[in-house]
Amino acid sequence: MIRSIVLALAAGLVVTAVASGETPRTVAKLERLRQAANGLADAHLREETLAGLQPRPCVRHRIGLTRPDEQAILRTLRAEGLMPAPADDAQAERQHLTVFPPLAETRDATCPRLPQTITMAPGGNGGSHHDWPGGLVDHEAFNLRLGMALADLYEAEGDRPVDRDALVGSILWHDWAKALVLVWRQDGTLTPESPIAGAGAHHVLGLAEAMARGLPPSMILTQACAHAAPVGEDRERVAGWLRAAAVIARVDWTTPVVPTRECLISNAADDNWVHAETAVHDADAALVRLAPRFGHSAVDGAEYRTRLRNPALEALGADRIKALWESQGDAGIERALREAGL
Repeated sequence: MIRSIVLALAAGLVVTAVASGETPRTVAKLERLRQAANGLADAHLREETLAGLQPRPCVRHRIGLTRPDEQAILRTLRAEGLMPAPADDAQAERQHLTVFPPLAETRDATCPRLPQTITMAPGGNGGSHHDWPGGLVDHEAFNLRLGMALADLYEAEGDRPVDRDALVGSILWHDWAKALVLVWRQDGTLTPESPIAGAGAHHVLGLAEAMARGLPPSMILTQACAHAAPVGEDRERVAGWLRAAAVIARVDWTTPVVPTRECLISNAADDNWVHAETAVHDADAALVRLAPRFGHSAVDGAEYRTRLRNPALEALGADRIKALWESQGDAGIERALREAGL
């Protein structure tokens, strides 16, 4: 039964031809991420991060997994309270898909690959921040700039260097698994995301991938802090995410969960989603108003999403659409969209 659901789900994950994930702005931002990865001092971290930024990289934490392995991992997660006991077979199947999302079919069985390219992946769930093709690269590129600016400020304030490898690596890896979890359907919508250990699956699966690649524990801790700093009651939450990731990656995790400076900066750098979510809501409202001018009478269907909404956000980004509306109104947005070829 689970296999039939996986195959049916995989069959629907067809990225539209209109949204290519290869717009000039997406390609340029991905190059910035690769330049940052290439500047990492730790040779292993640098090599693995550059590999992770390839178009469709290997998903290391899934190498060699058998069906009995998957069932054992799920049993451990449930036994430790990191996932609830399923109420029925349907919920058990959903949990299986949450922890083990469909991968791309490949003849190289030794290296399962992401179901979509890094440049196609969104940066958030449908209706959330950066929810367009290329949104993942947009989100990471902004967070990287924000993280570096914060590192400069804290270094000046404390007269002590920030571990740039831990910070840069964590920002580049934090949302990596969104390319695994949030996959485009043929109608321009995204697959839903369920939680693992109380966090979106992408967060824990990204940590599992970092662990499977043997990345530095200090970086992995910093990566875990993106969603919450381990202070007060949140320390247990962060520890739970790391434990769940270790179970999934089948590794030991013994590093103390403490709020390092890099951890706190990582947490602050990821807060861009608050502004970005407001921007995408405003951009969506503008695109709905403009839809008739581009020949779309219905704004809740596949044609609108795949031929206007998603390509418009991919080409311009929500922040620019919001800024254009604030300075030039709908006419300014329309001009920019037509200049972009829509």
